[in-house]
Amino acid sequence: MNYQFDKEHINQHVVKYGVDVRPAIVLKQDKTKLQDYCNTLIEKFPQVFETLIAGPRQLRVQKTFLLSNNKRAEIPTFVLTARGPLFTFPQRLYIDGVQDLDVPQRDKIFRKALDELRAKFVDRAVPRIGVIHEFVFDTGTIDSVRILASSLKNDVWKRKAKNLRFWLDTSIEGKNINIQIKPTQLRQFAGGAGNVPNPDVAFGIIVNVDIYNQKIKGDLTGSEVRDIVTFANDYVPEELIKFLNNED
Repeated sequence: MNYQFDKEHINQHVVKYGVDVRPAIVLKQDKTKLQDYCNTLIEKFPQVFETLIAGPRQLRVQKTFLLSNNKRAEIPTFVLTARGPLFTFPQRLYIDGVQDLDVPQRDKIFRKALDELRAKFVDRAVPRIGVIHEFVFDTGTIDSVRILASSLKNDVWKRKAKNLRFWLDTSIEGKNINIQIKPTQLRQFAGGAGNVPNPDVAFGIIVNVDIYNQKIKGDLTGSEVRDIVTFANDYVPEELIKFLNNED
């Protein structure tokens, strides 16, 4: 099936930065420091961090993004997960249509936020960071399962496929790249006339790319962090789209 991945077909794009901290930051033990840190984020980077929400079992900072259709999207932009701090920067959302969000200098904001984190938790090391790009490519009314199944050689298996997931792990220039691809149904809208239903379904393909440094025992330097972030920017989306289209 001749589906072409390209930037124009992207109807959702979210960039996340995951930070591995050792020893781990624990909400119960580090709550005061974490709240101070979150307040620093809100003060220094209000374009991304806006409201602190803290409870006995959760801590996050969220931002309300104004959309072009007079709607709002509340996005958690900083969350303390079980794996460590996670920063989220939405670039494009589909809410009653494609919505591009203006978040300039996201890499610079992340690096400065990471510097603030190190300054607040001086007794911790950061041995690994990951840059995660989450995409949804719109395939329109073309069943995305059929698109993915078209990569199979055997016609019988192409017809039998009801769902498919692809998972690739590779290493390039000292970076690990994890790519996950799976079909999805985006939305359904009814058509036709009178009482005769004629539902049309819009399909999509979810592509998640996680780029992170290979494990080290010590603490990443500022230049190493910048190198990982720069590599991720160079790989996504150009090299990624070439890979998805099976191009050299």
